[in-house]
Amino acid sequence: MPSKLEVTLALSDEILIIALAAAAIIFLLSTLGVLDLVSEFIIGAFFVAFFGIVLIKVWQAQVRKPAVGAEALVGRRGIVSSDLEPEGTVFVDGAYWTARAPYPIPKGEEVEIVGHEGLVLDVRQKGDKGSGQ
Repeated sequence: MPSKLEVTLALSDEILIIALAAAAIIFLLSTLGVLDLVSEFIIGAFFVAFFGIVLIKVWQAQVRKPAVGAEALVGRRGIVSSDLEPEGTVFVDGAYWTARAPYPIPKGEEVEIVGHEGLVLDVRQKGDKGSGQ
């Protein structure tokens, strides 16, 4: 899987190609006498602003934390819905998730998500700083 930087650089290459094509069209129109110098600067400034904003938004999308899935749940709290011995289910943000704990946790206890492996959440009891009680 490509890194976020590689994806951003690949997208920035495509943006650069589009910008160069637009510049070539502007140059062609100006040599044909369709555009004057002021129009060229106005259109050029628009393209610079537009593609600058697009590039910034692409970068922001790549560095943003996940908003969905198991990655987004790390640090949140949930309620144990079936005893964790060591695996069971927890209710977090309106959904039931398979979870495991390093020690048994009874139904109804509040837990904190500390990690995940695939779609299985790693949890510990709320307020527990270590790996056991």
